Amino acid sequence: MWAEPLKPTAEIFQQVVPPKRRRISLSPSLCASSPATSVEQPSPNSTLFSGYTTAPSTPSDYGAIEIHTPRDEDSDSLGGDDLARGATHIETCSIVVPKQCGSLSHLSNLEMHYLQYHMEQGSRLLANLESDENPLRSLIIPCALSSPLLMKALCAVSAMHLANRSGDNWSAQTAAANYYVHTMSGLRSALSKSSVEGFPADSILAVALLCKYEIIRGSVKQWAVHLSALERLVVSRGGFSTFDQDTAEFLWGLFMYAHNVARVTNRKQITHYIPGEEVVSLRKLDIYIGYTEDIIKLCPRIADLPLLGHDPVALGDTSLRNWTHSSTPYIIPKGATEASLVRLRMVAECFRDAAYIYLHSTLERMNQGTMARNLPPLWTSFISRTKQVALHRCLGRIQSFPLDENCEYSALTFPLFIAGCESENPAARELVIHSLSKLEGNFGIGNTKRAKELLNILWSGKRMHWLDVLEQLKWDLILA
Repeated sequence: MWAEPLKPTAEIFQQVVPPKRRRISLSPSLCASSPATSVEQPSPNSTLFSGYTTAPSTPSDYGAIEIHTPRDEDSDSLGGDDLARGATHIETCSIVVPKQCGSLSHLSNLEMHYLQYHMEQGSRLLANLESDENPLRSLIIPCALSSPLLMKALCAVSAMHLANRSGDNWSAQTAAANYYVHTMSGLRSALSKSSVEGFPADSILAVALLCKYEIIRGSVKQWAVHLSALERLVVSRGGFSTFDQDTAEFLWGLFMYAHNVARVTNRKQITHYIPGEEVVSLRKLDIYIGYTEDIIKLCPRIADLPLLGHDPVALGDTSLRNWTHSSTPYIIPKGATEASLVRLRMVAECFRDAAYIYLHSTLERMNQGTMARNLPPLWTSFISRTKQVALHRCLGRIQSFPLDENCEYSALTFPLFIAGCESENPAARELVIHSLSKLEGNFGIGNTKRAKELLNILWSGKRMHWLDVLEQLKWDLILA
């Protein structure tokens, strides 16, 4: 069945129980369910997290919209005509998967199609470091082959990524929407059957993939719901130490990266500390964090400066001034090339410059606000690297690299956005938009499009700080 693609600003989850069932308006040419349908609310006894529920679902929970579960898996998400158009490719596709994955005979043709895309393209482009040990292949695929729920989540991510990279691909958009709905339904069922302490690892991995789904889709509303769900489920299970090493490392890297980068643009308290981090905070180079771990962890501390009484310069400048990519020795994953490590180090240097820019921006905003009377004049003059120098170095470095499809460049959304927010030079702004467009085209991650939209709003209106623009838009922009 056809589903209307979900707009990135749509609110999937309602935070309060509505007094009446809500009807969803669909376009005249489309008739089916979308992830935008109202998801049932937690029962009074369900306090685990908002948006998910322990109560079993029924069609009436979705108001006027019925969630269609196809009887034939092979036609999942697609109409018969559409499936027929792609039958030749899907029927003849072959997938080379790790030996430990076992048989693929239980998968539908459509699942085989999106698994193949993930194996060949998605897993490479949706990480910030490619290696033989990429967990999006070595961990997620074997787990998904033994977990129908995780396979649905994987197909949702794969279909959305394919839709982004192939333009107006209604087939992939439809499949992504349906797989998303089926994943949410499966998670509710798993939560209703499991004790909180025993929530299975494959379900938690499915929640992690839903975080990726929303970032790929370019959501500015719902990614934080899944990230909060991921945090609470891991905590309720007992922390990272309750998982096997590979799963713990993957969840830790994804969570730590998304959570800390999110604090730059999201002033709400998103998540808290997860126990067991010391077990997995190893010196292995992570596929999301690379060499930027110390810098990424500094960003929430800079974000909290308006709320703290610390010396802002001592807090941020000392850490940035003393940082080098070799400060911490890392274990290099098997198969990571020297060229990829050079790109990772370039990205880390851009993150360092972006952190300087962000520190200057935060202090300038504080000087303009109610805290100005408590700050020394020209506080930013005490920071060892000026904002203009940091901008020049960051953008100059980006301009000197090709920004091709090597996945290490996909992490540059955060430095480019911060540089764009603080740039007043037309040439610098043009470089930022051009570079973000390259990332959007090469990697198919929708949040780059949202970053460009916000920059254009910021540049076209009256002079405002970018955080104030975000607050006016009520966007939860994610730059991971």
